[in-house]
Formats: sequence, structure tokens, C-alpha cells
Amino acid sequence: MMLPLQIPSDAWQTIKVVACIFHGSAIATTSFRLGYRLCTSKFWWEDAWAAIALVFDIICLFGVWGEAPTFDDDPRVYTVMFWLIPIAFTSVLWAARMSTIYPVLRVADPRGALRWTVYAIISCFAVMWTALVIQKVLTCVYHGCNIGSDVAIADLVTDAVSDLMLVITPMYLLRDVGLTHHQRILVTSVFCASLLTTAISIPLSILLLLAPTSQAALIFGHVKPATSLVIANLLVIVSFVYRYMRNSRADLDQPAATRAAEFSTFVDLDQFTMDRNWSIAQTSSVATCTVVSTQV
Repeated sequence: MMLPLQIPSDAWQTIKVVACIFHGSAIATTSFRLGYRLCTSKFWWEDAWAAIALVFDIICLFGVWGEAPTFDDDPRVYTVMFWLIPIAFTSVLWAARMSTIYPVLRVADPRGALRWTVYAIISCFAVMWTALVIQKVLTCVYHGCNIGSDVAIADLVTDAVSDLMLVITPMYLLRDVGLTHHQRILVTSVFCASLLTTAISIPLSILLLLAPTSQAALIFGHVKPATSLVIANLLVIVSFVYRYMRNSRADLDQPAATRAAEFSTFVDLDQFTMDRNWSIAQTSSVATCTVVSTQV
């Protein structure tokens, strides 16, 4: 049987404020990202995953109000919240990771075995996502959604493994990509930011083991998925700021061939103009010589 959370009203106010700040930031950055992608006609698979994460994050934001003590009198609301919120938290996190790993396929554009390695990592993410959702559903069925040590340990292990993959894979695949020194630092830093999720997951797992219904555990529970979604949006936002500051047409999250093509287009046009002027000059010179020789 599910029991209401015994948390004072003033503590809930703190939880609401923190949740609104972090989820609000995640929703705002994701909305900007999706709008920017649609306006530039560059909407791709990672943006679809970001949209899925956005839907679940909105559910998480609503959940912080639905979990509040004011809803204790309505068991139906409590039942829905306790079933939906754990699934939503997990889904935001893993949809955001999907959105983070997919740009590697475009930026690095790996071939052969390396590309299949990225596909294998994506499949591992899907398996871990599904396993964690099933585990939490079974926890709600048999233990009233009371998170135990098995769930906390599973979350910590999968977070550590997946975040390491999100750091190591891009750093390895981007080593031969045609990026400048500053571009490489920016892109690598964005992917390394995934370790923040693990940094949040460690204290959260400890809290879930020691005090799963404490104020701190609930705060970290909301901060973790929201932070992962903001991190998933960083590459697009950094790319937008880079274009604006550098007055450049190239995106950092586009394939190197695309960036080179955009640059070479201007060079080729200039070269074409020079060749055309040279050709016209040669034609005029030949025509003049022909007329002079005819007159003579």
C-alpha cells in the first residue's frame, strides 16, 4: 500500500522552488533548441529524442505539485503520481542521453565498425532504459513505489556506465574530425558535461539508501533529470552562440564535410569569378588580334 510522503509544507515549498527552476530551465532550453532546429530545417533524430524528453520533463514538473500534501485526500491522484513520476524521471534521463549520443553520428560521421559501435551503444542505452522502467514498475506493484537499495544501485551503475560512454565515445571518434582547437575544446566540453549527471547520481543513490523520502532526496531526484536534459541541449545552444559570436554560417554539430563545403563555396565562387574574367579577357584579346590582322 502506498503511504503519503510525510514532509512538512515548508519543505515542500523548497522542493517546488528548486524543481521549478531546474525543470523550467530544461523546458526553456529544449523549447529554444526545437524552435531553432525547425526554423533552420535541421531537425534530426536527436531533436526528436529531446522532444520526447521534454514531454516527460513537463510531467515531472507537474508531479512536484501532484506529490504535495494538499493532494493527500485524493488517493487517485496519489496513485497516478506514484506510478507515473518514477517512470517519467527515468524516461527524461534516458531520452536526454539518446539525444546526446546521436549527434556523434553526424559530427564524427564514423564508417564501418565504428558506426556499428555507436549503434551498439544506442542499443545498450535502450536496454538499460527499458530494464530500469520495468524494475520501477515492479517496485510500484510489489512495494508501493518505495525505492529500495536495488533501485538505487541499479540507477548508479547505469548512470556511471552510460555517462562514461557519452564521454569516451565522442572523444575517440572526434580525434580525426576537422575542427579548430577552440571548436574541439567546445565540443569536447559539451560531451564531458555528461559526467555532471553521475556527480548528481552519487549523492542521490546514497540518499535513496538512507532516507528515500527526505527533502534532499526529492530535490536531487528533480535536479538529476532536468540537468541531463539541459546537458543534451548544450551542443545546439553552444553551436548557436558560436555562430552568432563568430558571425559564421557553420554549425559545430554539423559534419566536417558540411562545414568544409560551406567554406569552400565562397572560395570556389571567387575562383570562378576570376577564371571567368580571365577567360573574357583572353577572348577579347584574341578577337582584337584577329580584327587587326584582318585589317592589315
